[in-house]
Amino acid sequence: MQNGEGQFALPADGKRPVQGGRPAADGQPLEQSGRPEGGERPEQFERSEGGEWPGQFGQPSALEAMVRVFERAQTLLRAGEFGAARKEAQAGLDAYGPHPGLYLVLGRAHAFEDADDHDKAAERTYQMGLVDFPDHLDLLAAYAEFGLGGDALDEPGRVSRGTAAAARLKELAPDSPQAHQLGQGGQLAGRPPEPGAVQRYDARSALADGVDARAAAAYAAEAAAAWPYDRRLAVRAETLAALARPTAALARTRVRFPQLHFLAVAVLGAAIGLGVTALRLPALLVPVAALGLLPALQELYLLRAARDRAAAGLPADYRDPAPGAPELPRATRSERLTGALAVVVALGAFVGVISWNAVRAAEYPRYEASVPESVRGIPLSKGDPMSERMVSMLGRVDLPADAQPFSGLYRDESAGSLLMLVGVAGDLHDENPDRYFADMRRQLSALAAEPSETWTVDPGELGGRMECAVMESAGNEVTMCAWLDKGSMGMVFTGAYEDGDRTTLPGLTRELREATLRPEDPGAA
Repeated sequence: MQNGEGQFALPADGKRPVQGGRPAADGQPLEQSGRPEGGERPEQFERSEGGEWPGQFGQPSALEAMVRVFERAQTLLRAGEFGAARKEAQAGLDAYGPHPGLYLVLGRAHAFEDADDHDKAAERTYQMGLVDFPDHLDLLAAYAEFGLGGDALDEPGRVSRGTAAAARLKELAPDSPQAHQLGQGGQLAGRPPEPGAVQRYDARSALADGVDARAAAAYAAEAAAAWPYDRRLAVRAETLAALARPTAALARTRVRFPQLHFLAVAVLGAAIGLGVTALRLPALLVPVAALGLLPALQELYLLRAARDRAAAGLPADYRDPAPGAPELPRATRSERLTGALAVVVALGAFVGVISWNAVRAAEYPRYEASVPESVRGIPLSKGDPMSERMVSMLGRVDLPADAQPFSGLYRDESAGSLLMLVGVAGDLHDENPDRYFADMRRQLSALAAEPSETWTVDPGELGGRMECAVMESAGNEVTMCAWLDKGSMGMVFTGAYEDGDRTTLPGLTRELREATLRPEDPGAA
């Protein structure tokens, strides 16, 4: 089980955690070091001609003490202890005077805080360092990277000064690694990982290969007790203690298999989203997809609480962190593929749902409109001037380009029956039913036909929305029913029925509507 080294090693053989320093690849112990990549000390720290470090056989010299301060500050910076790194670097500058490495650590420890006051302090630090060491490549590169990382609109001065530092770097050493990496847009000194990412990695490493959570928590507690000043060990111990609880099974699974959980949530959300959209499954299934997020929510809560408890338990007088803290590795190929697959599934489902809904929203049932010759034995009155006037009124209304108006007057003189139908078929998918019926009531009021009663009725097989009303016009009571769907709208008028009769005209309206409108695609209606 690869769980890091030193105090970060959680052995799988049941032995106590290693108490020593970080072992090298050949088994020989290595000292904890904050040296630059490559393992070489800065030029300012070279041995004397005799091969000894200054002060090697007596009290440490100022130069050797400065080396130790620099390496300690660098170690704190890499551990994410920005405040302690700043304190150490500033103490070294105050005690031993200007040094490019200490300026570099101090500037980065400010810049990594990502706050306005720290950004100003970082720029002041870089500028002070370049006053003492104007041609130092690492300082120039760090200042250039810091300046170019600013917002050109909000901080044009910072960006301009970063550009000048980059130009100076290229002028001094155009083929240097610093100039090459800056030109490629890469980070010269990567920001330490976010605490949450480190916490998840440490917990996942401890629980790898099916290690029992309670055993891992016990090992982590011993390591944290051996190094009580190490924040990372304390956070790991609190995290594993929380994940070892029986109630933390969901969060524990999420920590162990984050990419698989992401993929499972994406597949579940895609299945439900497309099912509700395409197969018209109940919309109540949508909240079920949110249940897949419960492990992530529990993990987030437990890990944040663990970090808070660890921070509260750290001693006030901060000291060196434990040696051998492993760096976060890059994601494996299988992890990247799983994550990419989850993203593809999620994006595909999202685009599919949006596209499907957009197409469905723009769709409307196409009708062939032709009024019937009779309805319930009442014949169609052809050539009636009232019907012609209704058609001419529809011509003055703003109708869709493909609108097909229709109207009909059904009169039975012997029975005293009168029905008037008027409507239009076309693309009405953008028409808002609430606005349509509100406008209809307003127009009726303007014609001195104020509705005294309105109610909503079943629209029938063609769907949409249908409302009926009783109104008074010219001293006579009139009953009216109107409908609206994405492909048609219309109204049916007749004389008043007996009080309380709310079924006769709605039934007649549904019959007339279904007899007049024949869908080209029966499923579209």
